[in-house]
Amino acid sequence: MRRFASLIAMAAVAAFFAGCAPDTPERLSAEAEAAYSAGEYGKAIAAYERLLEVSGEDAMTYANLAQCALGAQDLEYAKTCADKALTLEGEGPTAERARELSGMAAEARQDFTAAARAYRALLTSDDTTLRTRVRSRLARLYAKQKRADSALAMLLAAYGEAPQDALTLYNLGLLCVNEPLRLRQSALDYFRLAERTLPEGTPERAKAKTWITRLESNLNRLRQVPPSPGNTRKGAEYLRKARENMDRKRWRSAEDYARQATQADPANFDAALTLGRLCTQNNHQSDALEAYEAALVLRSTSPEARYEAARLAYTMKRYGDAANFLRPLLLTQPKNLSAADLMMRILYAQQKGADARVWGEYCLALMPNATETYRKFVDSLPRD
Repeated sequence: MRRFASLIAMAAVAAFFAGCAPDTPERLSAEAEAAYSAGEYGKAIAAYERLLEVSGEDAMTYANLAQCALGAQDLEYAKTCADKALTLEGEGPTAERARELSGMAAEARQDFTAAARAYRALLTSDDTTLRTRVRSRLARLYAKQKRADSALAMLLAAYGEAPQDALTLYNLGLLCVNEPLRLRQSALDYFRLAERTLPEGTPERAKAKTWITRLESNLNRLRQVPPSPGNTRKGAEYLRKARENMDRKRWRSAEDYARQATQADPANFDAALTLGRLCTQNNHQSDALEAYEAALVLRSTSPEARYEAARLAYTMKRYGDAANFLRPLLLTQPKNLSAADLMMRILYAQQKGADARVWGEYCLALMPNATETYRKFVDSLPRD
């Protein structure tokens, strides 16, 4: 009997050295991981499938299979494996990974509705890194659908939660530089932040550097030259009189004085802004918008001028202009609730209900004490 046992042991050793080692879960897992790392996805799939035979059904193994199938571009099998993982384990990190993989498979199949549904389910995850990554995936999805404003909302949400995330900064730069946004200054600002954050040697860092050089040259060539100062003393005197009349609610006289202030000193930002406000008060909307535009030539970063111009354009039903005024403000002040709410209303007025909902949900994240009426309005907007 002892001799028989020795023969069995010798046969096992011989089999091992002949490449026929027993299929233990540990060996199969190691073999699958090594094959995946080497890009040998078919071999990795075979090892994971054998692991299922040896160890029985397991959510993590199915999730790993889904990832390998994605690498092999077998999208239907990736979906099947991700769904099986979710059937076995509906909550927790493995389930979240399976949902993300399911979304990636759907996105690769151009099934954007299914992909968005899978990604959105992960926005309530406790994992900040996962939420940030999924928001970037949703932003890419929306960009593919030519929904730049929804993509912007997703990236701003990611930036607000993880301001040092290098890929979020890089993706914001890419979004800003492309049509239809074409926000060169914002793109340059985000690419500069990304270039300082991205690891040396990565393709994204090299591309960010290229964009920085290109945008700096472009902006220097296109930079708007503000008007030269005029009679600054006279301009200041007219502006003082305009404000005195404002205090007395003599709106027409105040507007006349503000207009004289801008004519006397075209480089006076406060005079242009005051004229915009007074023209708005007096319902001279076209003149008001022109005054706000003049103020923004003098100080393009002014949040007051941008928001007031956007709100006026929205009132005038010039929704495209309103959004154009608003986007640079949101990029510099992503947590500006008034601006985010106005963007939602602009998109709603443009009959872009799904985009309005994305911004509405962004607003709700900024205002945890939102009224029930506001929540119901956002919930009434259509999903993708």
